[in-house]
Amino acid sequence: MGGSAKKARRRASGPALRYEHVAGARRSPRAGQRSEGRERGDWLFGSLLFLTVTVVIVLFALADMAWGATLWGEVAPAWPGGGYGFAITIGLLAPPAAAGIIAPLMRANWRKEKARSLALALAALPGVALSCLLLLLCFGASRPKRRRRGPECYDHGQPCWIHEQYPYLWAPGIAAALLSAGLGCWLAYRYAARRRARLTSPGTAAPSDPPRPGRPTCT
Repeated sequence: MGGSAKKARRRASGPALRYEHVAGARRSPRAGQRSEGRERGDWLFGSLLFLTVTVVIVLFALADMAWGATLWGEVAPAWPGGGYGFAITIGLLAPPAAAGIIAPLMRANWRKEKARSLALALAALPGVALSCLLLLLCFGASRPKRRRRGPECYDHGQPCWIHEQYPYLWAPGIAAALLSAGLGCWLAYRYAARRRARLTSPGTAAPSDPPRPGRPTCT
């Protein structure tokens, strides 16, 4: 009797043991559809990003051909400090322009808050416009390699002319950009520290709920 009962228990536990060692369960059709949708969305996003970068590069080249000589040949000499003052202004504006793009986009969450993310993307457009203008000015002042320099490079407002009029033009621009970035980081750190202190101070703690009837209170 005892031996037959043990055999019956072993037979009954066999399917359970086999079920535990089965390989990973199959994915549901919905999970497969979600993964395919994500892959398709990533592909579309990558294609859109590639097209956007290509269009921006083409627009930079066309704008440089149209306005590069005017900006550096007419605007820069009349700027306070001449070409060096113009380069310093570009350097000082570069970090705020980049922060105007990065700060709104870092707060966007396209999967959960599409309307808010769209508003944040629109808020980043001024930073994009300013960054494009600054990049245009930088591209207009960049000298080509010696083997690619032609007679037109030394015309009024062209890159070779700019560097002949203002030698070492890049030095004050880079110094101004580093100074602006350091000052911006320090201000952001001070703001975050003050906000953290204000949130953790005892006087600004959230008020407790008012006592309800029949609810015991502690004094």
